[in-house]
Amino acid sequence: MVITRRQFVAYVAGATTSGVAGVAFDPGPRGAVSRRWLLVDLQQHCSLRESLVGYETALRVQSIRVAGLSLPLSACAGLIVPGALRIPPRVCRAIATCLQAGATVLLESGAGFAAGPDVRAHRAMLRGLLDVRTEAPVQLWTAAGHARSGAMPYIDYAWPSPTKVRDFSRVVPLERGGAGEIIAWVGGLPVALKRRTGGGGGTLIFLGSPLGPALWAGDAEARRWLFDVTLST
Repeated sequence: MVITRRQFVAYVAGATTSGVAGVAFDPGPRGAVSRRWLLVDLQQHCSLRESLVGYETALRVQSIRVAGLSLPLSACAGLIVPGALRIPPRVCRAIATCLQAGATVLLESGAGFAAGPDVRAHRAMLRGLLDVRTEAPVQLWTAAGHARSGAMPYIDYAWPSPTKVRDFSRVVPLERGGAGEIIAWVGGLPVALKRRTGGGGGTLIFLGSPLGPALWAGDAEARRWLFDVTLST
């Protein structure tokens, strides 16, 4: 049995509360940087709604529905697209606008919780829109609920600071040799990249492992990593 998104969120919440009970990461003055970041609600095209809530909670910002993407995007510092499966044309244009203006776009894949046809469409979309080439999702856990590696899977981020975040689901690995700098691995699989792109020198960050549910559950390392991203780009 493949883990469902609800099981994933439950495991994340249980792990964070049992492992770091009573510990919370308070960004303090860092939270002010999030005011210049925008969060996109893809609505039916977001396959992991809990991820959206996680980013809203961590950055203390409200999400913008797809229909509301008429704000002055060229003035924002960054755009976050959580749990993305399909990306409507309006959001594609918003991504291009931000990158051309020198902003950062953080795109989190939601394909790990999708069916075969949607996964194939997702991979084709990433390749055509952003030249991000991915493999088929990889299950990190067995049907019996055991980690395939024999140890708790951790996403090892190397940028913007060394960070480990637990993952309880499937990940979307990147093809090796593609454009961009690999910034995170799990069990030898590359699962996140960073790349300068666009005429204005914007930065694209692609996450093949969902960070939002860990943010929602209050994972201190996940929140610290996200705030470091907002300060580093």
